[in-house]
Amino acid sequence: MKRRDFVASLSFLTNYFANPPLAALARGKNQTEVESIGNPSGISADPRGCWRFDNWGDRQGWTIPPDLTGAVMGGGLWLTFKPAAAGPGELEQMRFQIYGPRRHLEIESPPLEIPASQVKKVRIRILNLSPVTYGFVDWRTTADPDKYVGAVRFTFQPNVNEWQEVVCHIDARWSGTIEQLKLRFPNAAMRGDIWINSVELVDGPPRLEPARPDVCGDSVVPRISLPGISQDHFADAFKVLDECLITNVPVFGFNYPVMGPGGAYGECWWQLDSSLAVAGAKWANPEFAENVMRGFKGVQEINPDGRIDLYGGSAIRGQIGDVSSLPRYFEVAYDVARRTGTHALREEIYLTMKKYLGWWLSPVKRDPATGLITATGEETLSGAVMSMKPEQTPQTDAPMDLNVAVALGCHHASKLAAPLGKVEEAREFNRRFQELTHSINAHLWNEKDGVYYNYNVRERKQSSRLICTTFDPLRLQIAPPARVKRLLPKLLDPGLFNWGSLPVTTIARTEPDYVEEKGPYNGRQWYGDVWAMRNLAIVAGLGDVGRHDLAADLAWATIQGFNANYSEYLIPSTGEGGGAKRYAWSASLYIQAIVEHLFGVDYDRMRGRLRILPRVPRQLMGKEIAISRLIVPHDDRLRLGLRVKQTAAGKAEIAVEISGPLPKMEMEIFLPKDGTQLTQVMDGQGRKLPTVSDAEDLLNVVGVRIPIRKSVALRFE
Repeated sequence: MKRRDFVASLSFLTNYFANPPLAALARGKNQTEVESIGNPSGISADPRGCWRFDNWGDRQGWTIPPDLTGAVMGGGLWLTFKPAAAGPGELEQMRFQIYGPRRHLEIESPPLEIPASQVKKVRIRILNLSPVTYGFVDWRTTADPDKYVGAVRFTFQPNVNEWQEVVCHIDARWSGTIEQLKLRFPNAAMRGDIWINSVELVDGPPRLEPARPDVCGDSVVPRISLPGISQDHFADAFKVLDECLITNVPVFGFNYPVMGPGGAYGECWWQLDSSLAVAGAKWANPEFAENVMRGFKGVQEINPDGRIDLYGGSAIRGQIGDVSSLPRYFEVAYDVARRTGTHALREEIYLTMKKYLGWWLSPVKRDPATGLITATGEETLSGAVMSMKPEQTPQTDAPMDLNVAVALGCHHASKLAAPLGKVEEAREFNRRFQELTHSINAHLWNEKDGVYYNYNVRERKQSSRLICTTFDPLRLQIAPPARVKRLLPKLLDPGLFNWGSLPVTTIARTEPDYVEEKGPYNGRQWYGDVWAMRNLAIVAGLGDVGRHDLAADLAWATIQGFNANYSEYLIPSTGEGGGAKRYAWSASLYIQAIVEHLFGVDYDRMRGRLRILPRVPRQLMGKEIAISRLIVPHDDRLRLGLRVKQTAAGKAEIAVEISGPLPKMEMEIFLPKDGTQLTQVMDGQGRKLPTVSDAEDLLNVVGVRIPIRKSVALRFE
């Protein structure tokens, strides 16, 4: 996957949960946990075992470790999270802010002799004045009394000043005779208090499994016809997303189904991975994509500073802090917001973006002297900054990828604010975008070398490692045209970034620490290997500066490289996949590359526009490509079919078929311009149509703008 400082990475959930059954859970195997909030109907009111902490000083036989408060007073057992740190220096470390003290708050019941067949649930009355959102019930059996043999998760709301009745549904997950219980709360918590009024063993019907959003069924997966890309392989990318889907929610405070990274990373949401998974999944299930945005709103509300945490287990959730992750949320949230027909959701997404940007633009992250955004840990995925050292100093490194990501957030927030009637806020976010554009060009550009470098704001100097993020300022034309001209030859030099073979490498092959790292993820993969996320960012930038030919070639190389190979990353010399083999964002961005960059489909309900701009690579010239049954999120029955045959630059036949009730909107059908030559567009009857080349956010295109129709056939020549 990336970054994740892991040995700390793969050990996140295994260290995090620290017992064999949960280690299996972390591997994504043999799911053993289910949870719900509240008291479902049908649960017996006659508990088989009961402990009520109503009597002052009476722990009811429960064992409380000496380092916990463990006081029974006022009708509850009081437990306190205490940071396991020697002093402020340890608390301030990035590792500690991300992973916490690595210990559990846990209490053990007195000895039991209860047949598992008679009780299937544990009901807990809890008062939670902490940011913690979940706990576990562990158990021993008489057949194996020396260890805890199972664990089931239960969830509750954070920071609520009232009692909650929570049911942990063990159901058929335990058997034999229960010897002892343990209540365990996560080891990442750094602060807060929990009171338990009662614990009861009860019977009741099995918990109903939550509905599973369909992201891979035949009815939602589009059909494609692409040379070298089979429908089965395309559909398999959607199956990867389904495998990464977490439906047992809430999970780490996320209240809607969400996609985890996949592989060994376990059932947890991550800001970066879960956002990128939506990029492709939204074309199969728009409702799922919208609910992920609602889920992000919920976890953001736990934090008072507007931050979205790096991942669900962040130790500093519920308080102000220094750490998030590279905010690709902005791009995905903007896409979902402009596609939705729910005005209230669009408003919620905008407010979430606004709060998140407020944190990134605050003095916690922004250097006052340069105006640049500084990064820690996974807030950048460029090898020059994402150090393998255990610690990084905050407010030091200003990397290219982060600054462009925040600039994109400002731009997208501005584009959302205006239609929502927030004109002044739209102007303010546009001003912030212009400020960041100036800061990037003033401090990250190296005139001598003709590239953008990362920048150390403490030492006031650039880090002269050539990373593929040097091309990120192509986005939204942040880089002026003269600098684009100097950047492109470096992108196209096979000796630097492997152009023409496989997709672009993470750092230049000429760098001393360039490496082709194989095997499980260990962080070195950002020093040379090929990642879908990095390549799609460059593809989008090439489109923004009007180099649709190069965007087409790189998108096609990325599609081919990851086709039927949805691994975390690729080895540059061989194309072999490494790391997690069924990785959410690789599959998702592969789908996005086909739908949005190759076929060029863009739907904007907010602006009343369906846009089609095919970018056909050289290898597909003269060959027909097609996509059909693509969901357009205006109505469940609205589907798009598209056939494209381009024979040369500026010459193509494009046919569009739309089924379902037509909305009132315009349809724009474009083709990249062929240099300075004039292009004419004719309909199916050979009649010339008026051409346009003024398209919002597009350069170097020509086409037509017409009311949406059931069927359109055009010839460009």
